[in-house]
Parts: sequence; C-alpha cells; structure tokens
Amino acid sequence: MKRIFTVAISILLISTLLMTLTSCGSSDTQSETEEVQSTEAAVYVESATPVGNTSVEVLEYFNHLLNGVKSSKPAIYYNIEKNVPNDTLRVTKKGAEDAEEIDDSLKAINDAAKGIKDLMLEDIKGKSGDIAYGDDNSEMLFVTGESWASKLTTDDIAYATIKEVGDVYYITIAFNDLTSEEVQDVLTKAFDLRDKEELLASEEFEKSKDFLTLNDYDVVYSGCKITATVNRLTDELVNLNYYKAAKVTADMTGAGTLEAYGDVSVMFTLEDKAYYEINWESGLPTSPIETAVAE
Repeated sequence: MKRIFTVAISILLISTLLMTLTSCGSSDTQSETEEVQSTEAAVYVESATPVGNTSVEVLEYFNHLLNGVKSSKPAIYYNIEKNVPNDTLRVTKKGAEDAEEIDDSLKAINDAAKGIKDLMLEDIKGKSGDIAYGDDNSEMLFVTGESWASKLTTDDIAYATIKEVGDVYYITIAFNDLTSEEVQDVLTKAFDLRDKEELLASEEFEKSKDFLTLNDYDVVYSGCKITATVNRLTDELVNLNYYKAAKVTADMTGAGTLEAYGDVSVMFTLEDKAYYEINWESGLPTSPIETAVAE
C-alpha cells in the first residue's frame, strides 16, 4: 500500500505541474442574465458606439475596450479558479488510453489519485482579490506582464458575436479546438500560457526522475471562450469571463522503485476560469483610512 501511495503521489505531482502550463471562458451566468426581462417599459438610448454584427467589427470593438482597461486602470475585482473534474482523471497503460476498463494493476492508483489531486490543487486552484483604481493591473489581468490585453484577430477565433439587451452589450469570443502545436500562436494573444519546452526542462520535473520520467505530453484545448458585458452608453467594460479547458495526456515511464509499472499515460482535463468585475468610479475600491484628511 505504501508503494501504491508513492506511485500516486509521483504521478499527481507531475500532473499538477502540468496544470500550471494550461493556466480561462465564461461561466454560465451570462445566459441567465440575458433571460431576465424588465417589467418596465424599455427606453431606447443610442449606443455610444454602434457596433456591426460581423466578427471583424465585434472583435475590433472588444480589443479596443479590453486594451483600454490596461491603460485606464479602473478598479478591478478578480477571481481565478482551476479545477480538474474527477471523471476526467485516469491513469492507464500506454496504448490503452481508449480502453473502457482500467488495468487491474492500476486501479488502486486511480482510486487514490482523485483524493490526492484535490489536496494538491489546494494551493493552485484559485485566487481572488481587488486592484484599486489607478493601480497597475498588468500582473493580474491577462495577458500578465504586458501593456495590452488582447491582440486577437479574426484568424485566431471561431467567431465573435454581440447582443444588445437594454443598456448592455453582451460580447462572446469563441475559439476553435486547438492542438498543442497551434495554441502558442493563438491563445497567447489573450490568455496566459506556459511554453511546453520550458515546462519539460523545469527543475520540478528533474526532482521527480527518481520515480517517474515525463517523456512528453499532448494537450488539446477545447471550448475556450471569452465573454464580456459592456455598458453600451459609456463604452465601459462591466465584467469579463475567461474559460479554457485543456485535455492533457501525459506519457510517463516508471523509474527506480516504480520501474515495474513501465510506460503509463495520465489523462485529465483542466478547467481554467477567470472572472473580472470592473468599476470605473475613481477611488474605488478604497478604505476610510486611505481617504481621511490628515489634520
């Protein structure tokens, strides 16, 4: 049993490190919002910027507003979450990834993996906080470290749509499924993403080689999406939702005491979500102490 636990920890350690690579779409709150209808008579007010329905027009408008958040520095509340659904996590013999039944010798590892995965996600599964009006947001708002937030073109996306409801625009930017070879040229224009070669050569994986060697891995990104709510009367972003699902298949080989396990595949889906709520009122969020006048 101790050996099984060691195997599970080693596999999940590497899997957790892989999750940092695929370190975002929308939640389901948008569709719910769109269904809400006021009982009061609607008063039509012309938009500050009327936007056409083509993907080119919508994406141009979206990029302009999103990049303006980086430069204008409004107050922002953020919540970033990562999750690996239990039903997506499997450890199999290499070559048996599509098999319906798990090899008997790996059943104990699969049973232990789900519990260990939850413990290991504890430190990386999410973070939230506030950025005050006027403070630098480049380290928390995608793309982190950059002065811009989106350089997407219509060649990078599946489609871009806009819907007007009351005083609000709802924008959706959807992506095609992307392989690990394609993703660096697309998602890095709006999401954070670690380079594959950098990850494979990292010190973290070097530490695991006494138990397991990561030979390679493949990722398919599916369902990636960005949605935004815009005050169409003022051209101000109200909130942003990022969603990214990375389907990972890692090729590993047992070493040392785990050599008997040979080549195995570890598969999981990492769901990555980020929500940003944007406040354009000067000085928010802040505290009474910070705004008190010194006597």
